[in-house]
Amino acid sequence: MRALLISTLLAAATTVPAAAQRLRQPAGHPDHGLPIADADWRPYHADREHVLNRIWRRLYLVRCVPKDVATALPREHGDEREYFVGGWYFGKRAGRPEDERLFGGDGRQLPVEGFDAARSAELTKWLGEVDGDVAKQLRARPRAAVWFQHDLLRLARRLLDTEQNPELLAPLWRCALRVALPRDVLRSDALRTFALADVAAALPDFDPAQSVEVARRSSRLFDAQWVQLWSTIHVQFPGRSTDETLAWITAEERAEPLPLHAIAVLQQGIVAIDEHGESCATSLAIEARVQRLQNRDPLSFDNDTTTRDGVDFAMWSLARRTVRDLKHDAKVPFAALRGIDMNGQELFRDYGTRKHTTYAAQCALCHRRTHGPDEELAGFSALRTTSKPRRAAPGERQRLAEVEMQRFVDELRAR
Repeated sequence: MRALLISTLLAAATTVPAAAQRLRQPAGHPDHGLPIADADWRPYHADREHVLNRIWRRLYLVRCVPKDVATALPREHGDEREYFVGGWYFGKRAGRPEDERLFGGDGRQLPVEGFDAARSAELTKWLGEVDGDVAKQLRARPRAAVWFQHDLLRLARRLLDTEQNPELLAPLWRCALRVALPRDVLRSDALRTFALADVAAALPDFDPAQSVEVARRSSRLFDAQWVQLWSTIHVQFPGRSTDETLAWITAEERAEPLPLHAIAVLQQGIVAIDEHGESCATSLAIEARVQRLQNRDPLSFDNDTTTRDGVDFAMWSLARRTVRDLKHDAKVPFAALRGIDMNGQELFRDYGTRKHTTYAAQCALCHRRTHGPDEELAGFSALRTTSKPRRAAPGERQRLAEVEMQRFVDELRAR
């Protein structure tokens, strides 16, 4: 069943340029999903050595030793049939010199933590070059401009968190303002990538009209003050009306566990700043995730789901290269998104430390069905009663993200 589900979900994301397929290690490689050392990344300009590409590479391609190496990596555990027992997702050891790898790439996870003096000075120089015609030409490509600004602000957030390179904060802020777009452009469809309807078209049994958008207390991973993104979650219980679904979601005491085959669709998009340094949620969505309660069978190797205890995930990520040269009125086909292989590897620094693990293990940490405090929720953590879930008003989550983002902007501007 899972093979059919995943193949159906990822069919919408298989139309990928041949060059993009050579950027990461393939399935079966010991470093499946990690960047290929000599890959030709050109996310922001056709000229590989353009200053925008040089800045991006400094941020998103990092060779380092992970702080933690998970036992979920194939080389770290033995027989797969014996490996998947309770707690398989927790296993890890400290990184060693031989664990050094090249991490990052054109995706969400930012691997960098800081720079030595020489690399900081070089980055400061490059940031200064994003001015005049360079900035003007970037602003003429609205999606690329917003995404590049997002990369700058993400680095600023990271440096504030790691308390490194304070000398870079002002140059990053000034550069972010130079590439900023007017508010009317940020609010327009010129930035649109994909919407809920596009995700739904890739799902065999998800109907947006039968789903409920959920407002809830957000964790730090979904707070724009920390991630510079808005997020929405739509939940559907197949075979039930939206009123029935909402009643279950908002009940203080639930008479039954989460219904089998429940689906949650998460979308995330960029909160930018305008030319005055004010936050503005855009329609530039960059990631979609689908969580589904597939079964309640025991945890085992034979439970062929992402968490191995009944919960399945599918993820799509929009590469910068995909929108690099798009004109204002060009559409972004959902098939152009990168379908994430849940067995692929990543350095999940955004989650707190440089941990090298698989997408499946990282998702299972919080969204497993068994061996946790919320078995009746089957890992659908946004629906915890402590999160105060309720129906979201239209645009509510985007407006909240602007408020959250402005806290970060004010902090950065004060530096």
